[in-house]
Amino acid sequence: MSAGKYRSYLCGSVEQGSDQKSPLPTRPPSGPMPRSVFAALILLGVAQVACTLGLFFYFRSQIGPGRMLEEEIHCLRSFLKLHHNSHLRDTVPEVDDAKFISCSELKQAFQATIEKEIQHILKGKQPSSERAVMEEIQITKESRQEKWPIAHLTINLSNHTWGTQQKVDLLSWNYKEGWANISNMTYNHGKLKVNQDGFYYVYANICFRHHESLGNDDLRDKVLQLMVYVCKSNVKKRSSETLMKGGGTKVWSRNSPYYFYSVYQGGIFKLMADDEIFIQASNPSLLDPSQQATYFGAFKIRGLDP
Repeated sequence: MSAGKYRSYLCGSVEQGSDQKSPLPTRPPSGPMPRSVFAALILLGVAQVACTLGLFFYFRSQIGPGRMLEEEIHCLRSFLKLHHNSHLRDTVPEVDDAKFISCSELKQAFQATIEKEIQHILKGKQPSSERAVMEEIQITKESRQEKWPIAHLTINLSNHTWGTQQKVDLLSWNYKEGWANISNMTYNHGKLKVNQDGFYYVYANICFRHHESLGNDDLRDKVLQLMVYVCKSNVKKRSSETLMKGGGTKVWSRNSPYYFYSVYQGGIFKLMADDEIFIQASNPSLLDPSQQATYFGAFKIRGLDP
């Protein structure tokens, strides 16, 4: 057999072997989504939000009348840098969180938008990132603009008229001067009005004092009942009740030139809108007029629903 015919013979043998049918490969069963694919989807969502935010703030700075604040740009760059270097916390110094105080609204909106974007990507949806950012910023601003109910009032004895009663309503308090302040509550003629339903901590500190230089020797060796009452009333219901009371019976000795007695009351109460808090005291002419000694107030407790 010649060499050419031998090569043809060998090629024919290979081709004939290739014509034999071999079993088809079986398709592997489908399993759960690999972690790498899930991570890629998350990274894709973060990248999409970052790009959209960049375009959003760029056009905002070009169209806005006052241009974009440098503070917002610094906040966005610092926030992105913080998340980019989160895996290098052992070698890269952490960013000081105090720098984000002035731009916390943007930070919260950015975080909430990323979470929403990832959820919609996993569900096969593509929401408007710009709209989501603006919605989150608006919600954050509205929550911050709502003033929390709080009040601290200090005594103002110059406007009191005592009369002859042993127990009287204390009708004059400072609500702006000195340490006194009020927010989202109303003060009117000695009464602190509640504007929001909720649980409040109500407190009062009343001090009684007297010095012999002021005269009035009748107080020496005399039994004095020094009492304080924290009361609640409601204009609509036309009712009042005592929430707390305290005090004692004192005898001020003739051998002492100075007398002092303090009463503190405090407690948590469920108050409704239009409820009013006021103070009653006995022997009001002996009240200490300093703002450190005689005061009362209330504040709403967070996290407790009425």
